[in-house]
Amino acid sequence: MRAVMIDAYGAADKLYVGDAAKPEPGPGDVLIRLAYTAVNPADWKIREGMLDFTHVLPFPLIMGMDGAGVVEAVGEGVTEFRPGDRVLTLSAMAFGKGGTYAEYNVTPEPRVALLPGNLGFAEGASMPIASSSAASSILDVAKVKAGDKVLLNGGSGGVGSFGVQFLRYLGCTVAATCSTRNLDYVRGLGAERVIDYTRENVAAALAEWAPEGVDHVIDAVGQHSLPADLPRLVKSGGTIVCIQNLITGPGDFDQALAASRGVRVLDNLADAGFTDFVWGQVLAFRRLLGAVAEGTVKIPPFEIMPIERVAEAHNRVQDGHVRGKVVLEIDASIER
Repeated sequence: MRAVMIDAYGAADKLYVGDAAKPEPGPGDVLIRLAYTAVNPADWKIREGMLDFTHVLPFPLIMGMDGAGVVEAVGEGVTEFRPGDRVLTLSAMAFGKGGTYAEYNVTPEPRVALLPGNLGFAEGASMPIASSSAASSILDVAKVKAGDKVLLNGGSGGVGSFGVQFLRYLGCTVAATCSTRNLDYVRGLGAERVIDYTRENVAAALAEWAPEGVDHVIDAVGQHSLPADLPRLVKSGGTIVCIQNLITGPGDFDQALAASRGVRVLDNLADAGFTDFVWGQVLAFRRLLGAVAEGTVKIPPFEIMPIERVAEAHNRVQDGHVRGKVVLEIDASIER
């Protein structure tokens, strides 16, 4: 089968399209023939060897963390899916199953979901990792409730686009950061206060919007884009949630200040309470997927590129200014 692989960690020029063995489903696995896959910010960090979990995986390493297509076959014990089902899938790289930049991918059953009837494969491929990161940070880690005031740092990206909408769906009031060109877009997602980080002081704007403090902060940008003393702007009992793989972790915020104010600074995976990581983020993802199926949460914009342009797609995502997602076309004929 065709697949995008790397033989060593490095820049985008390490990516190549080559031939790989077609995987076979084991017990509890679903084999998916993929139509599209998405490029996530974690992908370039995996490519550069920045994420520890990939270091146990052998080269050549097939890239990719989510996608959409049709069930080709199922392994023993699979009960929810059958060949021909239209599905989308969350990453199984951490479980040694291989990536989704390929014609076929094997995924544990819990990490597969039926594609809502109102979505095409490209739309479906654009959402699993971004939406599950958003939904799990909101539900499993921050544990938001209706009426909460929440800052979402990075409202125009994949995680932020889903996060702003999902927070509104849950009854929260939202502020979000973005650049000047995305102000109207993020307002359209439902943010009450949109902070232009290129022209405004984020901390000052947040203090003006929520003088008594916000209940939660979801940091979907990382890379030290928020001040270390951010806990001073969060209510006692509130949370700051750092999304793993974004080069900012809980230790980058003032822990002493957070403790003095009763603010928890948390990691979106380590502090989510998962005991079986195959189920990590799955239930939160399914709840958001339900909102997408009913049309309440909309799929953010995405651009389709042929899989042969994967290096260009990686560089664009790595630059950090993509609105929504970049989706790679593997086999568009499946859609027909």
